[in-house]
Amino acid sequence: MMSAILIAVIILLYSFQTLFCKLFTDRYPGKSELSSPVFCVIEGVFITLFTFAFNGFKFACAPLTLLLGVLNAAMLFGYNTSLIAAGKKGSFAFMNVCMLFGGIIVPSVYGVIWLSESMSALKLIGVAVMLVACVLMNLDEIKLKNTPAIYYVFCLLLFIFNGMYGTFVKMQSVWGPDQKQEMIMITFLIMGVIAFIELYSKEKKDTARAFTLNKKCIAPLVICLLSAALAINLLMFILPLIDTAVLYTIENGGVLILSAIYSVVLFKEKLRTPKLIGILLAVISITVLSI
Repeated sequence: MMSAILIAVIILLYSFQTLFCKLFTDRYPGKSELSSPVFCVIEGVFITLFTFAFNGFKFACAPLTLLLGVLNAAMLFGYNTSLIAAGKKGSFAFMNVCMLFGGIIVPSVYGVIWLSESMSALKLIGVAVMLVACVLMNLDEIKLKNTPAIYYVFCLLLFIFNGMYGTFVKMQSVWGPDQKQEMIMITFLIMGVIAFIELYSKEKKDTARAFTLNKKCIAPLVICLLSAALAINLLMFILPLIDTAVLYTIENGGVLILSAIYSVVLFKEKLRTPKLIGILLAVISITVLSI
């Protein structure tokens, strides 16, 4: 029962992160291309400090934790970079499907092959149904006509980076569960440093000005950061308790359902038949995987 409640909280928090990150990006007063590195720098610093406090102001890092943190920082930076690059080249919806598929499939394969996690026929069906639901919920917005070949390269990278990020997080929870907070700190601190270097390379003279925020974007930024920090720390706590495929499928599917609901309620998007069927299938998948 406690695991189910924690998963529901994690889904809600990650959906808030997605929603309020979009609101922050839309309201960011500077150049639009700077919103992502600025956000990554702020997120990196905030989550590092938040997790340090969450961990009782302790930091004990073994070489393996350092290695996994560095690798995951590279995955996180690669994910953010590919997300921006793909978004400029083609369909956001198709990119979203690739990202979600990676977040579900790659960690699940790791769990089954290296951790010998069992996958019953019912669980396999549940995961497959969720993948179909992901496609249907994005189907209306998928437009690939005249899309350059490089777009598909970035989509493939999104699949890999998002999947490997979840896989490295799972590795840490298995190999060094007593240092899971340290891994988070290393990941986000290094990611923030990389993002700052990227920002400085673009705006050498006006780097400080890029961090000038207005009242409209501060509130969504704060909510987004708090949601992200709480979500990743709760996720690290629950990861050792639940099979990888089940947890990541439910988490990604739950966030997708809530994001679809937000788009209809807050952004007045039409709830067309494919998306409605996708939401219903995602609910069925979560129900099956929860049995």
